[in-house]
Formats: sequence, structure tokens, C-alpha cells
Amino acid sequence: MREKTRGHWQIDDKEYVSIQKVIDCPDTGRTELYNRAMGYFTDQFTDVDSVIQERDFVHGIIIAKGVLKKVHVQNSVLRNSSIDTWYILKVVVRDSRAFITLSLTHYDEAVRGSEPPDIHYLYPIPKQYPFNPAGYQKELYEEAFNMSKTKAAEIIASAEQALLAKGTKDKKDPL
Repeated sequence: MREKTRGHWQIDDKEYVSIQKVIDCPDTGRTELYNRAMGYFTDQFTDVDSVIQERDFVHGIIIAKGVLKKVHVQNSVLRNSSIDTWYILKVVVRDSRAFITLSLTHYDEAVRGSEPPDIHYLYPIPKQYPFNPAGYQKELYEEAFNMSKTKAAEIIASAEQALLAKGTKDKKDPL
């Protein structure tokens, strides 16, 4: 990752705003961690806007793309704006350790005027405020970024819990 840092968030080489967390999972093998991660991904990435993009058992990598819906909504007399944030979640597992990387990639601003249809604008996250002080609609995107950070932290925490959870018994197993 490049050295452009804001707190613990960084702008990576692809110009995504990313955070990485290392999870220690003592006495847990790579296969078990991969299965736990895969279970998390198949449970969480189920709607039409999310997809598991890569599953690589050999290298212990799972990558999915998703969207944080309505991270900020602004209603006014003349126009309404609703912002979604696209992200990529990547988990890499090794013996007794996992690496979670969540990258916020784009804002999708849906603008509704007095008549349909909505107009969509797609903006790379680092091109907007707070990373670009001259970015379009400072307050709107500052709120969108703050809510995106909060939701991203929740996703990372839930992925961490899935990786740390003890294995569950197979439902067909009578014991």
C-alpha cells in the first residue's frame, strides 16, 4: 500500500481507501480458516449487488464485492441524493492467521429531481472529501465517508468473529 494514510485508513495502489486487519487464530489450520471464511462469505454476499469474485483454496484467498446501501441520504425541495458505497472484501488465510482487507472503492450517488428516473454518478472515493479537500459537496461526502467507515468496521468485526468461531458440527452428525 502507498504511504498516503489517514488514521488507520490508507489509499492503496489502486486508489482505494483500504484497511487491513491481521487475525491470530491459534491452533487453527489453513483449511479450517478457509472453510470458516467461505461460510462467512456465502452467508453475507447473497443479494443482487454482491458477488464472490474469487475463491482460491490453494492460496487461501477469497474476494467479494459488495455495496453499503444508503450510507447517506440528503433530501431537499429540488433534489434528493442517496449515496451507496461499493467495497471489496478480501480474506487471505494461512495456518493460525488470517488477513482481512476491506477496500472502499466508489460512491454511487443517485440523484432524483422532480421527475424520474434517478441519475447515477459514480465517484472514486479518494476523489471526494475528505481525501480531496476540493471535492464535490463536502458535507454530503464527509457524512457518506464517516458512515462508510462505521459500516466497514462492522463488516471487518463480523468477518473476524466468523474466523475466530469454533467449528460447528455437521447437521447430519448425530453427536
